[in-house]
Amino acid sequence: MKKMFAIAMISTAAGLASGCRSATEVETTDLEGTWVASEARIVEIAAPKENNFDLIELGYTAVFVSDGTGAFLIRLESPEDDSELITGTLEINGTDVVVTTVNGTGTGEVFVEDQQAALSLTGGITFDFKGDGTERPSKLLLVMDRVGPEPAPL
Repeated sequence: MKKMFAIAMISTAAGLASGCRSATEVETTDLEGTWVASEARIVEIAAPKENNFDLIELGYTAVFVSDGTGAFLIRLESPEDDSELITGTLEINGTDVVVTTVNGTGTGEVFVEDQQAALSLTGGITFDFKGDGTERPSKLLLVMDRVGPEPAPL
């Protein structure tokens, strides 16, 4: 099922027919809770071939927390105890997402089925790919499992 979510995020309309619970009716309340990513891919928009990393494979953990109102945070923790914190709001219309963070506004897609979700965000997301303190505009794909019905405080 997790691979189906990833395929649904990468393909477009074909993924919508994959049996997701509500391929056209995801609401912000569907994401309420604490989610841990089983897959997390970050891609630099300007250099997708150079900077395209599977964060879980590199030892990162990724946690997504939402209070169900659209407010969210994503915490990416590296094996070196460095962490990236992304906070903002999500507005969902069907499976389309508008994300707003301190870095700007972006778009994406979201799919939810039972206790799993896939979230793809482009724009409004930055990442320090080289560890030099320079944040670069990025795309983020998370395939997540809900680990708690109650969100951690935002």
